[in-house]
Amino acid sequence: MTQAIATMTEDLRDILRVLAPYLPDIVIIGGWVPELHRRHGTATWRTTPARTTARGLAGPPARPGTFPADWVSADTETTVVEFLMARPGPAMSDSPRQVDMQGYLGAILIDDAEVLSAFTCELVVRSDEDQWTVRVPTLGAWAIGKALTFSARQIPLDRTPNDDKRAKDLLYLRDLIHAGPDVLQQLERDLAMLVGVPHGRRIADRAVERLVAPADIIVDHAARRLAERDGRAVAVARVEIVGAMQEISEMIRSGDP
Repeated sequence: MTQAIATMTEDLRDILRVLAPYLPDIVIIGGWVPELHRRHGTATWRTTPARTTARGLAGPPARPGTFPADWVSADTETTVVEFLMARPGPAMSDSPRQVDMQGYLGAILIDDAEVLSAFTCELVVRSDEDQWTVRVPTLGAWAIGKALTFSARQIPLDRTPNDDKRAKDLLYLRDLIHAGPDVLQQLERDLAMLVGVPHGRRIADRAVERLVAPADIIVDHAARRLAERDGRAVAVARVEIVGAMQEISEMIRSGDP
């Protein structure tokens, strides 16, 4: 177990203990998702997915207002969790909105998040004597979410690969495609189920539109991050990034009912 994974697991355990009463209403949507599937899902992963320090939780509907949308661990004062929710429609302000029945807790509004909370599965997380049932997006929904997110993110001011979250999203997709046959079969099943319903089909179509025509700078940054991480040529890394985007697009198309 790497130090990064160990730290992430400890942080998650602390958060789940605190949020245990609210877990039925929460979907974990951040960088923990592929690692949770790898550790607690049914598919066998051939590789360890990319990791991030981001911690995102999608919650129930919220009301307008200005409220804090993150939680800081009282124990470490470093474990920060952001609460997010799907934007219900055109909004005049991007300010966090108050979560219903939760006092001063707010949630950050994000676009295209409905797929992450509409297509979920439950995973049982065990740690020492504790056990929690958590909701996470299916691998198919999570891939669609990343495909929708990467092109919608703001361009970083310095435009360096390591600070470009758009590149991180594409790196997630590349690692998912390279995770082994079990994971690919699960991804195909999830995508087929998603596109089998009208609203899922519409969301998936938007994802394909963004995957087939990405900005060159995003692909370049993702390739450079992959090359640096895995010690390979940038040209080879770029082929893998583009190939992953094409393969996910084809899976979505082949899942048409």
